[in-house]
Amino acid sequence: MRKPSKNKTTTYHQRKRNRVLYQIRKICKSNPKIKQKIKKIKDINKRLYYAQVWEVTEKQPLYILENSGNRGWKNYHLDHIYPIALGYSQGMSPEKIGNIKNLRFIPYQENLNKGSKLTTESKNALRRIKRLKK
Repeated sequence: MRKPSKNKTTTYHQRKRNRVLYQIRKICKSNPKIKQKIKKIKDINKRLYYAQVWEVTEKQPLYILENSGNRGWKNYHLDHIYPIALGYSQGMSPEKIGNIKNLRFIPYQENLNKGSKLTTESKNALRRIKRLKK
């Protein structure tokens, strides 16, 4: 005799969650650096978005950006001019947020202070990335 199944919506949500976690693992397997960047994010949909943005970001030719040779923990950080957090909350595609036109290297202390604040440069970057096709 078969055991009665639990609530169907619960199993649907569990399957959906498992698919999202699978996508995150797949991205992190191809680029292990991303795992460190997203590990503290609790919301799995937000974590997936961040992983997708960083995957696009790491595929960009970062060496053409000013100060790329000074990249390091206590030197220059890669900055998404228009913040990833705002891109997520506004439903923008990861391809636009991770695009080279939205990236720059800035001193690490400046990047830590900026966080996900919207600056004048961010507003200009938003105009540029909204023109992108994807």
